[in-house]
Amino acid sequence: MSRQNPNFRDAVVESVTFLDSTAPPRWKGRVQLPGEHRPIDILIFNLQGEFQAVPALCPHEGCDLTHCPLFNENILVCPAHSRRIDLKISELRVKELDGQFLVSLNTTSLFETAENRTEITSGSEGLETVLQLREEIDKLRLATLKQEKQIRVITQSMDAMLCESEQQKLKLKEKVHQQQALSRFVDRVMDTIDDLLVVIDTEGRILRLNTAVERELGLTEAELLGTGIDELLTPLEQQHLAGQLPGLPWPIRSVLLETIRLNGYYAGEHELLGKNRDNAKSIYWLKSSLLHSEQGKLEGAVVTALNITELKNRETQLQLSAKVFENSSEAIFITDPQGTIMEVNAAFCSITGYERSEVLGRNPRILKSKLHDKPFYKRLWRSLLDEGGWKGEIWDRRKNGEFCPMLLSINAVADKLGQLTHYVAISTDISQQKQTERELKQLAYYDVLTSLPNRSLFKNRFEHEICLAERNNTRLALFFLDLDHFKNVNDTLGHWAGDCLLQITSTRIQSCLRKTDTVARMGGDEFTIILPGLTGITDATELARKLIDAMTKPVQIKDHTVFVGVSIGIAIFPDDGNDFYTLTKHADTAMYAAKAKGRGLFQYYEEGMNEAAHQRLLLENALRLAIEREEFQLYYQPKADSNLSRITGAEALIRWRRPGFGIIPPDRFIAIAEETALIIPLGKWILKTACLQAKVWVNQLPGFRLAINLSPLQLLADDFIVVLDRILAETDTKPEWIELEVTEGLIMLDIVKATERLHQIRERGIHVAMDDFGTGYSSLSYLQKLPIHTLKIDRSFIMAYTNDPASSEAAFIKTIVSFGQVLNMTVVAEGVETESQLALLQSYGCDEIQGYYLSPPLPADEFQRRWIDHGVVE
Repeated sequence: MSRQNPNFRDAVVESVTFLDSTAPPRWKGRVQLPGEHRPIDILIFNLQGEFQAVPALCPHEGCDLTHCPLFNENILVCPAHSRRIDLKISELRVKELDGQFLVSLNTTSLFETAENRTEITSGSEGLETVLQLREEIDKLRLATLKQEKQIRVITQSMDAMLCESEQQKLKLKEKVHQQQALSRFVDRVMDTIDDLLVVIDTEGRILRLNTAVERELGLTEAELLGTGIDELLTPLEQQHLAGQLPGLPWPIRSVLLETIRLNGYYAGEHELLGKNRDNAKSIYWLKSSLLHSEQGKLEGAVVTALNITELKNRETQLQLSAKVFENSSEAIFITDPQGTIMEVNAAFCSITGYERSEVLGRNPRILKSKLHDKPFYKRLWRSLLDEGGWKGEIWDRRKNGEFCPMLLSINAVADKLGQLTHYVAISTDISQQKQTERELKQLAYYDVLTSLPNRSLFKNRFEHEICLAERNNTRLALFFLDLDHFKNVNDTLGHWAGDCLLQITSTRIQSCLRKTDTVARMGGDEFTIILPGLTGITDATELARKLIDAMTKPVQIKDHTVFVGVSIGIAIFPDDGNDFYTLTKHADTAMYAAKAKGRGLFQYYEEGMNEAAHQRLLLENALRLAIEREEFQLYYQPKADSNLSRITGAEALIRWRRPGFGIIPPDRFIAIAEETALIIPLGKWILKTACLQAKVWVNQLPGFRLAINLSPLQLLADDFIVVLDRILAETDTKPEWIELEVTEGLIMLDIVKATERLHQIRERGIHVAMDDFGTGYSSLSYLQKLPIHTLKIDRSFIMAYTNDPASSEAAFIKTIVSFGQVLNMTVVAEGVETESQLALLQSYGCDEIQGYYLSPPLPADEFQRRWIDHGVVE
């Protein structure tokens, strides 16, 4: 509107109150109209950002509109006569200015109704008043008629509703009766069912059950209703069901219900707990499915349980019978009264060689061996028909035609009426028993491990060959063989390795013999050979050499490569004896003589050898006492650099101070100590004594290192590393002060295990030296992998040098020195005794020397004065 219109002007709204409890919120205030004595109340609304105002009193009858709701966002309805007031066409225009509401007033039309009311109240003529009253009365009458009409309509509607309600009530009552009747019918049906029937809700609680539940479990309906269905299951079964459930985002109140819910259906065997839970539990077959309403809402589940305890017992008995039938070691077959095979077990098929399908429907005569005559079978059938059974030994034929001795038992089976229904035959294969009888006879004459003749059979054959030699005027040779280093293999790798070695040895020995020769195992690692029909000893010598060559070849035992040899003693009939015992004794004596010469040799028996064997036995016994009494002493031989500028260390060497015999060198007793395993306690003494001495000399001569020799038994013993650590700790010896020497032959006894031990030694900081290098069988590929610090050239190569730098001996020494330099090892030459030997080694760049050129082995006190106190080479 234009503010220039004379009919409009602005008025300030006073006493403004914000009403936030109404819907929607609004403002109520007062406006003073021009020409009026009192202000009027107005309501102000905010409609989409524009302010609209209407009078707070209905223009028709003055009803208060303050709290009336707003319909369709802009319509006020008078609660008295439903008059509609549209805010959007209101004549009042409101604006907000400086926190105040201003109203633009239309003075000509806004309050026309109020003016009319004023004229009515202030008019002086009664006629107009009467007419106006009549008009009002007519309006009231019309309104009353309208209300009466509405009341009649409402009354009629209520009557119709009450009538319909009564009808619905009757229908509902009838439906309830039907439901109750159906429920009673369902109860009767449920109670007639022998199976247990339980209805549970969505929480797994029991809602309904039949009388079979009370009868089977001994629990009343009152005790079960409302309890969880899981309480009828054993804790173990609850745990089993819970373990099969996946992770669920809601709490599990019933594992059985969740199992049903997860699969939609469930069936399984379970034990149900009754009132007396300590008694034997019955087994039930549970079947269950979910229960839904007509709208598809889950209401719970229905669970039925069938008592299958008796069926399970029968099933168990049948399974047991079936297992007995199927797993029996005896062959079982069942026939009908006519002898037709109806069933066989696995043992039958295994023993006879027939498949089950090949014998069903056939007659047992397919097993006939034809080794029995007709009277035998007549007696068998007569016993079956007259006595109902037969038992005895019978020869059958397998499918492959092989004969098989069987112990057979046949019994007739009758039904309750005594009528014959089946024959059951049980047969036991006794071929193994008969084979065992043959083997027992063989065990008396043959070695179990190698299958060679044993001592008893060898004796019989030897005595027989002696008789033939006497008759034919010929000679025969008795070989006595003993493996070298067998004890090392047996002790380090185990008895299984020793057994394998003996079997390989027996094979190699047999490959060297003629068909007329006999080899036997006497026990342990000792073998004997009979070589008959000799006219001289040439054949015996050739065989001995062939045997030694065969046995020096490496032996592969699984992952282990070992080297052994053989020592052979030979006795000749009749030169060295006329009977088994004498010749065996003499061959054994010759064998020990061969070992004493260095092993890997053969020796014929000679007069005087018995005395040597006796002396060896005395020496062995004396050695045992010497270890107990500690009759040993360590000597020390110095090592120096090849320029002779300083002493680098020494080698500890054992000596035996035997009372009454003086000092005995190691080559007289070390071999016996190794054969008898006395080297183990002796080696511990040597190691501990040398460590104590090294500690003394290192403190006086820094960089000094003491070398100690190790035997095969000592290094390869299972507890060697433990013993080594203990001695180092007890003597307070630092590992770098010690150097342990091993030989090529020791390593090649068991390359894998020896390499492992050497790595363990080196990991502790102890130096490792290979002694006697060049005399063994080691390959360069193995040596590159070994944790070796030092190579010691064997003294035999140094002593073979004849002062000729162009000789093959010099070239061999140069090769070893070069090899050590390539592998970054320290090279030590043993046995250096002359100036020319030293000069050759210096020219090749050998690192250190050891030998009589420097000094012989010395006792500790002399070594102290000669080398430690001076500390230089003179």
